[in-house]
Amino acid sequence: MKRDVFLLMISRVARSFAAGLLAVIVGLYYIHGLHLSLLQVGILFGVGAFVTPLLTLVLGFYSDRYGRKKILLATLSFLPVSVLILLLTSNFFLLMLSSALGGFGIAGGLVGGGVGASVAPMQTALLTEKVKPEERTKIFSWFTIISSYAGSAGALLANGSSYVELFVISFLVSALSALAILPVKENFKPRERKQEPKVTRRDNETIKKFTLTGILNGVSQGLIVPFIPIIFSEAYGLSQGFIGDLVSLGGVISATLMLATPALTERLGFVRLIITTRTISAVLVLLFPFLGVWYLASIDYLLFTPLRVIALPAQQALMMNLVGEGRRATATGANQAGRLIPAAASTSLSGYLLHAVSFAIPFEAAFVATVANSFLYFKFFRGVDKAVTGKVVISEG
Repeated sequence: MKRDVFLLMISRVARSFAAGLLAVIVGLYYIHGLHLSLLQVGILFGVGAFVTPLLTLVLGFYSDRYGRKKILLATLSFLPVSVLILLLTSNFFLLMLSSALGGFGIAGGLVGGGVGASVAPMQTALLTEKVKPEERTKIFSWFTIISSYAGSAGALLANGSSYVELFVISFLVSALSALAILPVKENFKPRERKQEPKVTRRDNETIKKFTLTGILNGVSQGLIVPFIPIIFSEAYGLSQGFIGDLVSLGGVISATLMLATPALTERLGFVRLIITTRTISAVLVLLFPFLGVWYLASIDYLLFTPLRVIALPAQQALMMNLVGEGRRATATGANQAGRLIPAAASTSLSGYLLHAVSFAIPFEAAFVATVANSFLYFKFFRGVDKAVTGKVVISEG
């Protein structure tokens, strides 16, 4: 059991490292290496952001039916293949395929769905079956913390070397992520059951609620997150190395603050924690385009980035504790899809708005979506806070 948790951690760390590096350099490579316009970058990011949630939804559903490990292994191969395409060609249509497989442009930055992408349902379900309910918030926190540090280390690597060397490193490390899963043993064997896993009304209602909250979260993140490195480069004139350092520092701060997530969740409750942190982050996002100078914008970024994600481990624990074993990957997939499909639309729209209309509008829209997201969490989950710790079983009905 402990060995499998460790191997899942190794896989997630390796993928996070590669994703952190790619989060910084892919957009800059499009702009400075291939000389694409912001509109073209928006299209590429949009393709990745649209395909990823569809894969997440489909793969999450089928992994609950046919086994999580085998589908996880296949999905982990997508990222190294996407990087290989970047290394070998500049053909726009193949770049679209690369973006689709790699999930470039998905919202989330160095943590959360942005790193997990289409592998998140299987990873989360496999980890859940190996951890006791009362320990899940703590374990999910540590996984997110350590993978965030890995993503920050990857972003820090963007400081030097050529794009080719950085892509080669991303390819090798992301391939390691798949290899680490090979020895993992899967306990959940749906094919051995005499009947399909029981589907309850409570499960369906819970999945629906997390999907709806994910929609607004996806809109808010998709509008701004994929373009942060480009905005720092084009609007504030910062170098690639400095941007890498800044993104890395944001990841480190986010991960460090997550050390407090279990205690904050126990003290405040999940709903109060998520409403407080995301409302403050929404205000900071609203201020970002009006600050005018790079150092104020940098400080603002370093504040709103961790506040957006600090409640994520508690959210994952709540979802896994409320949904039955046979629907966990489906639930995670639906939540990811609900977040990432709207994120794809907002990412594509944001590319156009930044290119042709206004630098500020995407941030203003992200503010509105984040506040609405916080309201939905209050509406749906204000009565189930203790389920985050696994201490309360919610009755069906």
